[in-house]
Amino acid sequence: MSPTAPATSMGREGLVQRDTEVQSRVRVAAVTAAEPGQKRPTRRRNAILGALSHANDSLHPLLPTNPTFAGHQTFAFRSSWLKKGIDALATPGFDARDVFGTDEALAILGVGKNMVGSIRHWLTATRMAEDASDRGDRRLTPTALGSAVFGSIRGKRSGWDPFLEDLATLWLIHWQLVSYGSLVFTWAWTFNYFREYEFSRDSLADSLLRAAAGRAPRVPSRATVLRDADCLLRTYVRGDDGSDSEETFDCPLAELQLIRPAFHGHFAFTIGPKLDLPMAVFCYAMISYWAARHWESAALSIHELAYGEGSPGFGFKLDIETVSSYLDQIEEATDGALVFTDSSQGQQVSRSGKAELPDPMGFLKRYYEENHS
Repeated sequence: MSPTAPATSMGREGLVQRDTEVQSRVRVAAVTAAEPGQKRPTRRRNAILGALSHANDSLHPLLPTNPTFAGHQTFAFRSSWLKKGIDALATPGFDARDVFGTDEALAILGVGKNMVGSIRHWLTATRMAEDASDRGDRRLTPTALGSAVFGSIRGKRSGWDPFLEDLATLWLIHWQLVSYGSLVFTWAWTFNYFREYEFSRDSLADSLLRAAAGRAPRVPSRATVLRDADCLLRTYVRGDDGSDSEETFDCPLAELQLIRPAFHGHFAFTIGPKLDLPMAVFCYAMISYWAARHWESAALSIHELAYGEGSPGFGFKLDIETVSSYLDQIEEATDGALVFTDSSQGQQVSRSGKAELPDPMGFLKRYYEENHS
């Protein structure tokens, strides 16, 4: 169950202003058990990053190192696409080649040519499948998470939620788009670095262009970035609520209501409690953030978890009170492996004794077993 957000007498604008002020002056370093700069991977860290679809042992960046702004063919993904894509990977006769690059793909997936490319894009963007192009081919293989959610590609095991009927799965997919190891620059930048509470498509595109200028080997055109910003907005805002979506059905992530229409073609983030965000998904996100950014840390401050780039607070657009309400339950949720305390060093969540970070997939497995039995 989601925690109950504490009552507050502050209005929404007050919360936003207060959180923005805190973000600007607080970048509390994690309390570390190792010397600064020590980032030597351990077997446990590698196992966690592997479960989270991080491909190697190095610290995985929050933003893609070579940002691109295409691949989705302007389509936000639809409810059935990820399941269709995972099933397509099991099509007999395509083990040695990329099923998405064949003429048969249109019939296998039941969509048009541009949508075939879009489905492939969203499989990798959500990290439900991995691209093996670095090994000399373009085949996709399901990740551990993709197989768990959508089922075995050989049909021997049913998935946790293959048809996206549980909002927990939508929160999980959103996290895969915006967290450490993200493959989609626009999503990771918008939810972690973009500081405007209310914004327009143009102001978002301008921010993306400035960010790309220092990272991309070739700066994209403004028209390309505007199309990517449009796609992001179609991902989170319902078509009848202000987004331009004549060519698409609503993306299921619109149900999360993370972005809402505002005045005169503007949009706004919805900051605060997310009553349908389960504790299990929060724990998965927190452990993935801890492993990717602060592996050597014995503890993390509540401000780091609420305001750090790549944190659950930023990724899910939570205020600090809501983060605190999740952390109040962390000891029970982790069977004592993590504890939340208020000490002279401030409020922080810490490892209990010499306990290692829990397996993030374990929280999801337990959740789906309890709620989908």
